[in-house]
Amino acid sequence: MTMMIFVLVVLERGQPTGEEFYFRELTSCIEYSNALNTGSISDHNEIMGKQNYYTTYCRVREIPTSDAGTKILFRDPVNE
Repeated sequence: MTMMIFVLVVLERGQPTGEEFYFRELTSCIEYSNALNTGSISDHNEIMGKQNYYTTYCRVREIPTSDAGTKILFRDPVNE
């Protein structure tokens, strides 16, 4: 059995660094990506300029369900 996850990919000078972060929800991935790209955790960071050191983007990946939580750890915020 498989599941769909979202992967935040980090690029430096347009080349993948190999650094990837995993999320169960697309919203979490996009918020994390925006914070890294702008260097701000503000709710309105979309209006800030991008930093020039690296860029990030989110993409979909399908993984075996057995890898979730064991080989792949998720960075989604804990909902309380």
